[in-house]
Amino acid sequence: MAVIALMMTISASAQFYIYCSDGNVIKVDSISMIAPEESEQPNPSAGIGVFSVSADKQVTFSKGNLQYTQSTNTWSFAENQYDYIGTDNVTGGSVSFDPTYGDSRYGTALADKVDLFGWSTYATNFGVSTSTDYANYLGSFVDWGTNQIGDDAPNTWRTLTYDEWKYLRYTRTNNLCGVAQVNGVNGLILLPDNWTCPSGITFKSGVHSERGVYNYAAYQTFTAAEWSKLEAAGAVFLPASGYRVGSHVLSVQDYGDYWSATGFNSNFVYYLYFYSDAAHMTNYNRYIGQSVRLVKDLQ
Repeated sequence: MAVIALMMTISASAQFYIYCSDGNVIKVDSISMIAPEESEQPNPSAGIGVFSVSADKQVTFSKGNLQYTQSTNTWSFAENQYDYIGTDNVTGGSVSFDPTYGDSRYGTALADKVDLFGWSTYATNFGVSTSTDYANYLGSFVDWGTNQIGDDAPNTWRTLTYDEWKYLRYTRTNNLCGVAQVNGVNGLILLPDNWTCPSGITFKSGVHSERGVYNYAAYQTFTAAEWSKLEAAGAVFLPASGYRVGSHVLSVQDYGDYWSATGFNSNFVYYLYFYSDAAHMTNYNRYIGQSVRLVKDLQ
């Protein structure tokens, strides 16, 4: 169904003033407000949902997890929120599956395209490294968002701090998140501040009572079509994409580990972690390869 542009003129007698950047002031008798054509609607890739991360700051999330392609030295976001690279972050070796701890792969090197990164410092190429030596990750944090990501200019996106993740997870309300399986992928759903559940959808906040790969789906499951409605309402999905130690990828579809921008000490860093029965903040080794989901500040 075509979208029709509507024009509404405000007041025939009132006077309005337009203040121009060059200092001029223009007096007009009316202002016209035109609804955008369908092609002019906001681009969903610009950000998803509105989330408070402090008492006076809100952000919107990127459309998917951060990815890096080594052969072209380019950064991008996953096409869908539920997309992840998983065991294919590394090459070689074999893949095994454990019904409690998910997929694992003991590879020999990083793949060309990766989405599990060590903590980003000047000592590494934004965490694109298989080193497990603390010395190779020393130094202050360098935000992944300082890169050009897709067509977005550098510094468009950034990483949440520990305090911001904590505020988003706990201070807003504990009811604004829940584990789920989306389009066959396990993960954690975060709901925006002004959440209204779409018609025909039932959402349960919280987590399962037991840990296990199958317990995400046992708690609640959404098809791709159902997820489209949730996403349109501002929901964010963090896939349980596992973690990497050197060239070993572990616990895919069991663990979800997402970096913060805040170090705990010279060796450990804060991050958000979840599995089917928990979603908390903790800290761990800088050299662990974890997922990155960036945000954009809203003015």
